[in-house]
Amino acid sequence: MTPAKHGVLYNGMLTFPGNAQPPKIEQWRDKNEMVRVPTVYDHAFKVGLTTAHVDWVPTTNANTFNWDFPERPNPQGKIEQEMVKAGLITLPELEDFNRSNPAWRDQMWTRAAVHIMEKYQPNLFYFHLLNTDANNHKYGPGTWASLTAYAYADNCIQQLLDALDRAKLREKTTIIVVTDHGFKTAQKLIRPNVVLRKNGLIRAAGPSVTSCDGYVMASGGIALFYAVNSANKAETIAKAKPLLSDLEGVASMIEPKDYAAYGMPTPAANEQAPDLVLFAKAGYAFHGSHVLDTPITEVTADAYPGHHGYLNTDPQLDGVFIISGAAVKPGVKLEKITNLDIAPTTAKILGLTMPNVDGRVLQEVLK
Repeated sequence: MTPAKHGVLYNGMLTFPGNAQPPKIEQWRDKNEMVRVPTVYDHAFKVGLTTAHVDWVPTTNANTFNWDFPERPNPQGKIEQEMVKAGLITLPELEDFNRSNPAWRDQMWTRAAVHIMEKYQPNLFYFHLLNTDANNHKYGPGTWASLTAYAYADNCIQQLLDALDRAKLREKTTIIVVTDHGFKTAQKLIRPNVVLRKNGLIRAAGPSVTSCDGYVMASGGIALFYAVNSANKAETIAKAKPLLSDLEGVASMIEPKDYAAYGMPTPAANEQAPDLVLFAKAGYAFHGSHVLDTPITEVTADAYPGHHGYLNTDPQLDGVFIISGAAVKPGVKLEKITNLDIAPTTAKILGLTMPNVDGRVLQEVLK
């Protein structure tokens, strides 16, 4: 489904502290607060299929997984304790897990996935790797670091396939390899909050915002503007429109009346929805800083050169979709699909029904 239905707009839940303060993202809110519709794993668990995940998000307190090793492992968790006992990870490593580098975490997540696969053989298993995203952000797409990260991901996937073979599950398993986005390189950053501050919509003392009428949440190729002071909301939006739309590097700006065409919810339907949305031109990305300097600056060593969040009509944002195994016709080459099709197809393979979906079952690849 699109965000208009499922409600997820950020890597977390956007909340509003009040008192004319900027919104903030709470990353670890419960899954059932963040996702407004049932997921495939919810449907699977409900009918009695066994489910598992390693580093899948958002899953905090989902209560529809039989086994898990989450993004932030719990040293006292069942799988974590089993891995310590088996010598797959140490207790100090678990306690320091989130301060470790993404490549090491991917290796530990892979060990956890292999352990769950071989011991419990779940009907549905979700597995997520972090290192490719981290390296494309930090070094940019197409770099040696990016290509090395993909090779490393291939190795992690191979370890899962080997585990399937050892568990004698390979012949009855369907494997889907996907990503949620591609990457673009930006040579210049757009800092809309600097413009808002220069024009009195943000007040700050040094690096800290003291109060604001409007604020922009920047996310690579997209920026979402919020009029946070309800007392002068219409006035703030009217003032912000020309300031933001005229910025160098802004390709277009849309308002709530336009959101349906992009699958986005309106503020009336979802309190996390913005009052305005900006899209960046090629070669530009948005940055959230409000520190007073020039709004546009060359990308520096402390800024990411790799970004996503651009319109999904951009070919560089295309991702991979590979499906293989028990339920799949061999040798079928798909035309371009959308990420909306993956959940209905997964559900179909499991014999589940997902009502009111926006995507379709990729029946042409299924036996």
